Amino acid sequence: MQNIIVQGRFINTEEEFFGQIAIDQQTGLITRVARGEEFPEQKALGPPNYIFPKDVLIFSGFGDIHIHAREDETGEQCYKEDYTTVNAAAIHGGVVHTSDMPNTKAPLITAAQLHWHQNRCKGYPVTMFHYVGIGQETRPLEEENVAYKVFTSHSVGTLFFRSEEELRNALQHYRKKRVSFHVEDFAIIEANKDKPTHDKRKPVECVEKALEYVLKIIEDYDLEAKLCHWPVGGKSFDLIAKHRARGYNTTLEVSPLHLYFDTDMLKEKPERWPYVQMNPALQGREHRLALIEALRNGFIQYLATDHAPHTLDEKFKQFKTEEQEALEMTPKEYYLHLQKTNIEECRRLACLDGTSGTPQLDTYGLIATWLMKEHKFTPQDIARVCAENPGTFVNQLHPGPGKFGRIDVGYYGSLTILDTTKTTTVRREDLQTKVRWSPFENMTFPGSVAATFIKGIRYS
Repeated sequence: MQNIIVQGRFINTEEEFFGQIAIDQQTGLITRVARGEEFPEQKALGPPNYIFPKDVLIFSGFGDIHIHAREDETGEQCYKEDYTTVNAAAIHGGVVHTSDMPNTKAPLITAAQLHWHQNRCKGYPVTMFHYVGIGQETRPLEEENVAYKVFTSHSVGTLFFRSEEELRNALQHYRKKRVSFHVEDFAIIEANKDKPTHDKRKPVECVEKALEYVLKIIEDYDLEAKLCHWPVGGKSFDLIAKHRARGYNTTLEVSPLHLYFDTDMLKEKPERWPYVQMNPALQGREHRLALIEALRNGFIQYLATDHAPHTLDEKFKQFKTEEQEALEMTPKEYYLHLQKTNIEECRRLACLDGTSGTPQLDTYGLIATWLMKEHKFTPQDIARVCAENPGTFVNQLHPGPGKFGRIDVGYYGSLTILDTTKTTTVRREDLQTKVRWSPFENMTFPGSVAATFIKGIRYS
């Protein structure tokens, strides 16, 4: 069977080169790589099927290792997203593999449920991995190479813990397992639940307090740990650095939302809160800039979206009022109405506790272009945090035959191709997520996803 030949400017973590790669159409694997500006006939891999100019960057396919696809065997949340629409959103964002969280309506905690999700996802172009949830009565599965997820405080669903003691009682059974942590302290959140804005209801201290005991538990049970959607710098970075100095390789994710928005922005426009509320909460500008620098310098390993779609009426639930019902408007329509007629009331309601979570898969590749243009990330930095590190994480869960994360022989011919010369304005009509909105709506990014290839097949 004929190979697919792609020619252009390829990016790995430690290099970039102009050349060609050959992708086997049957296996989807890269079989040959040729480097060089010119291709004498005896060295070229063959006439290219696709040629991309030098100002277009070709990466190994990006991976988002933290999403909420919403689908489970109950089907009750499929109105928000399902595996079909999450595939479409991923491809649109330049993402070729995803890792789905377990806190659905029927939490994924058993081998039978894991197999249900794995079988449901067969046949989709995007490879989908699945975390298994940890609860107070759960135990590790017999299957090897499983990624587990634990919520140290309430997020969505029933899988969460209220104290360090409860967490320890559960995790003592997971020694040496691969565990990802949602890090917030339940007691501090409860004590602040009546504060006026989400960042005060979920303050920096709730992350720092939980981190102190989470790091101790990781060390006591020798867990292969990852800290999810990291929201703050400062003291937390000091604690993590000391933990790593003791010989533990705990890694970190950061969400695009925490890199792009902060509460200093929201002080000027508090009506924006419903669009950007997520857990853990956004914090001040100093934390946002610290997160950007930590991602660039390697202290944070992964760009991971926490793609968590909700409908707009769910996101604006605090706008469900007697006046809204009398006007026969949806909560979102009432929000827009108040923006024009009573901005102070709009801002008051916007700061109340709404629904946490935002859809971000569609914009994954665009954030990469923004990091390069606005924050001086090199293409190699992007290859590291969007391709190679996520690939390394899922390759441990993946039976093969290929691997994700690099432009190299034996890796999948899955490619994310970014055009840094063509800007993109995020428009609702272009989004593929089922909920059809984005916190980045109407914002213009300094590049575009020119194409997404999965195992040698071009999908966009």
